[in-house]
Amino acid sequence: MAPDPPVPTRRAAWRVAVRESLLGAPAWLYALLTLTLLSAALSAVVIQDVARHQRTLLTLADARTAAFALNAVEWQARARGSLDADLSAEARACLADLRRFTARLEQLSREDLLIARVHPHAPGDHTLNRQVAAYTGAVQTLLDLIARGQLEAAAQMDETQVDPAFTALRDRISDVRAAEEATVEIGRQLTLLLTALTALGALVTAALLAARLNRSLHQARAWHAEARRQREREERDPLTGLWNRRSLQRQFTLAQAAGPLCVAVLDLNRLKAINDLGGHGAGDAHLTRVAHALQAALPEGGVAARLGGDEFALLLPRLTGDQTAQLLEDVAAQLNAPGETLPPFAVGVAPVTDVTSLERVLALADAAMYEDKEHQRAQAGRDTRLGASVEEFTSRLEQLETPQEVLEEGLGMARDMLGFQGSTYLERQGDAFVLTHLDGEVPAPMRGALGQPFTGRRGLTAEVIEHSATRWSNDYPAEPHVLTPWLEAGLKSILLVPVRYGGRLMGVISLLHFGTWRVVTPQARRLTEALASRLGHTFEQQAALEHLRHAVQGGLLALGAALEERDLETAGHTARVVTLAEQLGARLGLGETALHALQQGASLHDIGKLAIPDAILLKPGPLDAQEWEVMQHHAARGHDIAHRLQGLLPATLDVIRHHHEHWDGSGYPDRLRGEEIPLAARIFAVCDVYDALTHPRPYKEAWPHERAVAEIRARRGTQFDPRVVDTFLTLIEAQRAAQAGTAPQVTGVPDQPLSGS
Repeated sequence: MAPDPPVPTRRAAWRVAVRESLLGAPAWLYALLTLTLLSAALSAVVIQDVARHQRTLLTLADARTAAFALNAVEWQARARGSLDADLSAEARACLADLRRFTARLEQLSREDLLIARVHPHAPGDHTLNRQVAAYTGAVQTLLDLIARGQLEAAAQMDETQVDPAFTALRDRISDVRAAEEATVEIGRQLTLLLTALTALGALVTAALLAARLNRSLHQARAWHAEARRQREREERDPLTGLWNRRSLQRQFTLAQAAGPLCVAVLDLNRLKAINDLGGHGAGDAHLTRVAHALQAALPEGGVAARLGGDEFALLLPRLTGDQTAQLLEDVAAQLNAPGETLPPFAVGVAPVTDVTSLERVLALADAAMYEDKEHQRAQAGRDTRLGASVEEFTSRLEQLETPQEVLEEGLGMARDMLGFQGSTYLERQGDAFVLTHLDGEVPAPMRGALGQPFTGRRGLTAEVIEHSATRWSNDYPAEPHVLTPWLEAGLKSILLVPVRYGGRLMGVISLLHFGTWRVVTPQARRLTEALASRLGHTFEQQAALEHLRHAVQGGLLALGAALEERDLETAGHTARVVTLAEQLGARLGLGETALHALQQGASLHDIGKLAIPDAILLKPGPLDAQEWEVMQHHAARGHDIAHRLQGLLPATLDVIRHHHEHWDGSGYPDRLRGEEIPLAARIFAVCDVYDALTHPRPYKEAWPHERAVAEIRARRGTQFDPRVVDTFLTLIEAQRAAQAGTAPQVTGVPDQPLSGS
């Protein structure tokens, strides 16, 4: 095998980035860099010129000072009329200074490099030299005349030659000074401009170079990372992302060098059954799930690899055999599905304490794994390769007794086990089929179809409805007739199964998969057809049970009416309280069975009055204490009588015995309080008292609705459950408002105890 290509180092990546950013730059970037350097050089030249002109200004000032000093000496000599040694020496010094400054100005004028070309002005240095020479010559002649005593000639020469020469020299110095100052200002502005251009060019060049360097570094890093990824791709399993068998050798060498370790080999038990049931997509999903569980459980420094097919290997450094077993038990518990008779995998462990080969360790672990697999099958008592989860699903399906349970739990179990994402149920309502159930990972736009009738005339669903036969598609977009909303939602695979009961088609179950394709296997079709068969059976059972309940309820209502006749209650009391209690129970969230028990209890709530003597039961006036004590026994006696009737639910007996219990514990027969009172009895107590108050009795007139409501509200928390009262008032006021178009107001509250029938 050829050796793996070396992965480039980070330093090599940097070197490549710098070389690419500099050598690979475009020509315009080099031109910009050249212009920036040229601007910097010009700026340096201009700065030197400005400095030269500033020195010229200083020299002009010195020359002007020397000229004024010479003029002062000439004036003193003329004023004295003689030239002594001191004045002669001072005159010679002034003459020497003036000539020296003039020579320096001439030298500076020859040093101008750039500004004179950018801002030329009239040459004045030679004129200045002639005027200095004329002035110094005239002063020298004047001083000689004074020294010889020719004062009149000296005075005439001062007036005609010396003073005009001095004035011309002074003016010329001023002109030259003004020109130099203007030149210095131009030089300063040019310096600022060139400096700004240099700085801008440097910044732009630096930014562009930095951008190129950053881009080159990014490319180098990407190259470096891609080289690593390429090497990892060659050493990784493409499905699970774990190390493959090729890389396991290198990982084993590194782990073995770090110290003792345990090597575990795992073989999945049900991969073939999963592939047969849900196709290879389901098998791939199972392999990925196992890989994620193993990766998450690894200790620090641990390695997980897929050896191929359904086999995995783990390198577990610094773990003992017991610790390894515990880790694998935790993973198995995480992967184990309900109802499975086999663990998710068989495992063999080989400890590594000395230097050895990977082949030897894998062989030892493999042998232990096969022993574990044989032990698992022996414990299961049979070969479970056909799929225990299907049998568990069938067993659980038989325990579901209502259509709601089958649709919510059974359909969800089938969807998850077969690897589909969504499930629906079309229910027959008259001649139409309406989408009444939609669950799972269904795209949000499709949830708006819930409650809508199916209107298609062609396609898979229409074929199921027309032929009452199972239909499916592994590639829904390729079907000749599709539902556009489902196609736009990304539906790829679908399975539709008819639901029959009562000799006709009554619904359609469908399993849906979006985004990717799901194989609809024969076993998946058989399992879904079993689900549809169970759903149809529960619908038939429900219909038969409902018929039986109506028959029983009719008999109970007849018995309640007979009790009304004996108790002289208002006709229809039993039917009214049965209806009102059922409505209130539904508002409070009672289930179907609890509502049925509440109906039965409401129908038989006063059956105990059969044991009360007529003298007490039919007494037109108030009962005395002894009679009231006898009357209070009717609830317990009614419970005893009803207990002998076959088929009554426990909650029915609770209503009969406890509908006179009070929330504060002051009721009868058992003095229960609060939540100790069964909920069905608390519900019925409110309905019974309201109907008794709002209808006439031999001993009282009917109360107005407002007065009855106020009384019940006043007994909230003492006689009645507050929550039940609040829900009852909401219900009764809503009914009244619906009938009259407005909500009635509550009036006064009587101060008397309440009692129902």
